[in-house]
Amino acid sequence: MKKKVALPLLAIVLIGVIASHISFKPADHSYLMVVDGIEIDVLGKLQNQWLINTQTCKEVSQLPEGSANFLAIQNTIQAYSPPQSQSAKIASMWTQGRWTLAEVEFEALLPAVVTLQTNNNEPAIVPNGIWSGHTKPWLAAPLIRTYLTNQVPEIPSTLLNCFVPRSKSFN
Repeated sequence: MKKKVALPLLAIVLIGVIASHISFKPADHSYLMVVDGIEIDVLGKLQNQWLINTQTCKEVSQLPEGSANFLAIQNTIQAYSPPQSQSAKIASMWTQGRWTLAEVEFEALLPAVVTLQTNNNEPAIVPNGIWSGHTKPWLAAPLIRTYLTNQVPEIPSTLLNCFVPRSKSFN
């Protein structure tokens, strides 16, 4: 077979083989890549990688378990909608200035990421800043960041961009 015919034919066969295994499908707010029936959040992976390589998180800190602020925020979350909220266990807590993101797991409720704002040393839950539920097949961090950005536009973007879920529910 001549090279002029073989190379284009090889390219067509390769494209056909790849296309038979890989497709893209619109879902919810974005697109998923489907490889042999397995859904992959490629855009979420790219966003996470971009933030890992470009974001500086010097202004964001994780509150240590047992600190006064940690306990005050935990008590606020546990008192938010009793009796189910009383079982709240904090997986991680990220803070910047007056803003806090708390990753929470419950016995009877779905896992949540709760946005809080502290005024006069009193933490308060931002009612429209609560993500609750599972994120599969999406990667948790990009999905939750996008949701919270839309719900609470005044939250510092650095805090959102540095938020990395730690709980088993989101990983």
